[in-house]
Amino acid sequence: MVFGVIAALYAVYLFLVLAEGFSEYYVNHAADAPQNWQFFYYFTTQSNILVWLWLIVFAVASLGDGALAAKARHLVTSQVVLGLAIYMIVVFVVVAAILNPFYSAQFEPVPTGGQLYEHVISPLLIVAIYLLYPLAGRPTWRTVLAWEGYLIFYVVLANIVGAATIFNDTGKAAYPYNFINPHNYPNVGVYLLVIVGLAVLCFLIGIGLIRLKKRFDAGWGR
Repeated sequence: MVFGVIAALYAVYLFLVLAEGFSEYYVNHAADAPQNWQFFYYFTTQSNILVWLWLIVFAVASLGDGALAAKARHLVTSQVVLGLAIYMIVVFVVVAAILNPFYSAQFEPVPTGGQLYEHVISPLLIVAIYLLYPLAGRPTWRTVLAWEGYLIFYVVLANIVGAATIFNDTGKAAYPYNFINPHNYPNVGVYLLVIVGLAVLCFLIGIGLIRLKKRFDAGWGR
C-alpha cells in the first residue's frame, strides 16, 4: 500500500511536470520556437510518459479493488518493470555520462525542477519499485532483448527523421541527441561501433538488474 500511495502521488506530480514541459512548446508560436512534436521526440519524454502511465496502473492495482484492479495487476510484473527500469537508467546515464558528463564537471542533477524529476527521481523510483516490491514473474535475457528492441527502433527512427527534417529553432538536422547523429563521427563504421557498444551496455544493464533483483528477493526471503 505504501508503494501504491507513493506511485499515485508521484504520478500526479509527474503529470504536472510533463504538462508544464509540453506547454513550453505549445504556447510558443514564434517562427524560431521548437515545434510541438519535438517535445514527444525525445526519449526522456517518451520513457517518462511510460512511467507515468504505469504508475497509474500500479496505484490502481495496489490501492484498488475489484475487476479493474485485477486487470491492472497483469501489468505489475517483473518483466514490465524491468523494461521501465532499463529505460530510466538509460535516461540517467545518457545525461550524466554523455550529454553533460559528470567527469567533465558538466552534470547538474538539478538544472531545473522538471529535469530533476525526469532524469533523476523517475529512475530512482522505478528502480526502487523493481528491486523492493514483490513483483510477479521472472524476467530473462529474452525480456531484456524485447525491451531493447524499441531502443534500436528509436535510433533508426531518429536517423530517418534527422536526415529528412530540420529543427526550426536551431536550423540543424533533427537528431534528438548528438551521439546518435552519424555526421558527428569520422565515418559510418565508427558510428555503428558506438551504437553497438551502447546496445551491449543496455543489455548488460538489464542482466545486472535481473541478478540484483534475485539477490534482493533472496534477502527478503521471497
